[in-house]
Amino acid sequence: MRALIVEDHSDTLRVLSLLLGRCGYQTVTAKDAGEARSLLDEMQIDVLISDLGLPDGDGLDLVQEAKQKQPLKAIALTGRDSAEERKAGLKAGFDFYLTKPIDFHELRQALGTV
Repeated sequence: MRALIVEDHSDTLRVLSLLLGRCGYQTVTAKDAGEARSLLDEMQIDVLISDLGLPDGDGLDLVQEAKQKQPLKAIALTGRDSAEERKAGLKAGFDFYLTKPIDFHELRQALGTV
């Protein structure tokens, strides 16, 4: 399974990519929405794992665009934890909405479902 991880915090991005790689996932990474859009144009992605607050856009817009381009699943990883924001994330197209700090076991369960 190829996972695109979009996260502007470089340490979080690196650790997620490393951990998922060790679990057998092929990972590609992007530090912002623009870079993610380019990768979505270049390759097939099975699952998008994205922060919502990106330096050049919003993860909500990104997931909508991604799902128009490809039949993928999407997981939000965010510090935004209100019921309203969770509802907006799911409405935008995220299949799972996980909050930070990241529980890696919870992320793996979500990935197992997709």
